[in-house]
Amino acid sequence: MESSPLISIIVPIYKVEKYLDDCVQSLTNQTYKNIEIILVDDGSPDNCGRMCDEYAKRDNRIKVIHKENGGLSDARNVAIDVAQGKWITFVDSDDYVTEDYTETLYNLVAKYNCEISVALHQKFLDGKSPHAHFPSISEEKMDSKYAVEQMFYQEKFDNAAWSKLYHRKLFESGIRYPKGLLFEDLPTTYKLMLLSSSVAFTNKIIYYYRLRNSSIEGSSYNPKKIESALSVAKLMDEDSENIKHVEKAYRCRKFSFFFHILLSMPKDVETSKILEKYIKENRFLILMDRKARKKARMAAFVSYFGKSLTKFVFLKCSPR
Repeated sequence: MESSPLISIIVPIYKVEKYLDDCVQSLTNQTYKNIEIILVDDGSPDNCGRMCDEYAKRDNRIKVIHKENGGLSDARNVAIDVAQGKWITFVDSDDYVTEDYTETLYNLVAKYNCEISVALHQKFLDGKSPHAHFPSISEEKMDSKYAVEQMFYQEKFDNAAWSKLYHRKLFESGIRYPKGLLFEDLPTTYKLMLLSSSVAFTNKIIYYYRLRNSSIEGSSYNPKKIESALSVAKLMDEDSENIKHVEKAYRCRKFSFFFHILLSMPKDVETSKILEKYIKENRFLILMDRKARKKARMAAFVSYFGKSLTKFVFLKCSPR
């Protein structure tokens, strides 16, 4: 494998001027030097666009795209189409990464001859700093089916686009993020993994994920959440031919996904009945699935006692 191929780091940007310096600085400080940083100003109404142009003046590895607002998926897709790197990775603009983020991900694909590598992230509350956590570092190579199972079961890692490195040929197959939807990586990452021959994983933490209440996904309830959830589930259900090989794991992921959305919904929202129906029809199967994570099986069990108790247990008693 080529010793240090160009890696494209794609950063969609919208209304994050408070956090953008931290994000971009973490990228320009990468120990892996052969990178291009594609900053996509997605029609941001604040100072983000001007900040991006200033960054580009200071570092010739930075490229800036200014476009009309089209959402996270559209911003990623536009950047994928112009990326020059042999490898592609994504970073959200309100997050930041370790100095060896790119190096860690590339060393994995080089060492194990894979088309995708995955590392862990750490969440932290906005206004706080991540707590230092240094586990005993381990690595492994997985075949694509097993990797997707692990992802759907949320055992080792989840479906987020970031904290992963992808060979560009996977996107040349035509796979793109669905425009206009939240949870856009759920119906996308598994497709990329199934196209790859294998996936390399490390439990090393190289990505810091900021929890913001002001974001759409971080808000308690937004109608777009349920619309996107149903649309995403439909996209995946329609891909049943690919998913049938990991059907039980997908059922568990869809159950957890719907359960998470349902907890944030008011009682009088009509579409909540669709989510409740799926949960009722599948909770026994989740309880009996020994590969399902404990949290999913607990949700399945508690759901038998009604929505009020379920919300109390998961929203009042569980740590964020």
